Amino acid sequence: MSETKNPLEAMLAQYEENNKPKYTKTEAKTYDLANYFNTFIDDKVKSATKTIRILPTQDGSSPFTELYAHSVQIDGKWSKIACLKHEKGEPCPFCEAHDALRATGKDSDKELAKKYRAKLFYVVKVIDRDKEHEGVKFWRFAHDWRKEGILDKIQGVLLAIKKDVTHPTTGRDLSININRNQLNKPTVSSISHIDPSVLSEDADLSNEWLGDTRTWEDVYAIKSYEFMEIVVKGGVPVWDKEAKCFVDKDSKTEGGDGIEEEITMGVENVKANITSASDVISDESTSTTEDNSDDLPF
Repeated sequence: MSETKNPLEAMLAQYEENNKPKYTKTEAKTYDLANYFNTFIDDKVKSATKTIRILPTQDGSSPFTELYAHSVQIDGKWSKIACLKHEKGEPCPFCEAHDALRATGKDSDKELAKKYRAKLFYVVKVIDRDKEHEGVKFWRFAHDWRKEGILDKIQGVLLAIKKDVTHPTTGRDLSININRNQLNKPTVSSISHIDPSVLSEDADLSNEWLGDTRTWEDVYAIKSYEFMEIVVKGGVPVWDKEAKCFVDKDSKTEGGDGIEEEITMGVENVKANITSASDVISDESTSTTEDNSDDLPF
């Protein structure tokens, strides 16, 4: 029998591994917003507190699944597209753009290449205490290289109490404090723990939550190479029912039959008008909270 892992040690080890110094800086889904936890607050609300319970994994490993994705701004909002290279071991148009720019050897191109680099995110399954009736939710948030992100704040809790917050009977809920930053955008200012408690007084409900076997791939779509290629080249992907593939919206008559628009945002092709395109691709060294705070399922 294999030895059961210690969830606390797994979470601490994962955090340390992802903060080590580095040498260098589809199938269509029907989205149900009940599947996603987020830290958005109403425009008229200045601050708020949300309470969650992180669910344990069945094998005792860290509950924070790592996801590499590319960030694209869509109509003023940030969207994440899972990286095909990192997640599937397949060619990825964004990564190809990144590699092509770095291959020129020019400092300006190397700097621009950063905007096409895949970034690390975490996805964790939680129970939103204010919406328990909606069941298990997925919370996605960015790794913060400045060590000021959500996982860093959770890490502070783990180091302070040195207890497994995910345990079904002795774990702890986490209180997430949300405030508006200087740009008036909601951001997680702090995370604290609450006294130990059972996951649920209802044993059947607790077992239902613990038995949820879904992964992030069940609720976050992985786009195809063709879809992503259109984005990188500056187009807007739409589904052509007749051709049964994604095409550039501009290549079809606006409002034509057989076209289903997908939510995305075009960026210019690599080495062709790429300077203007770079404005809608996030950069780790200059990204704002709009980028890091995106919790949309796209």
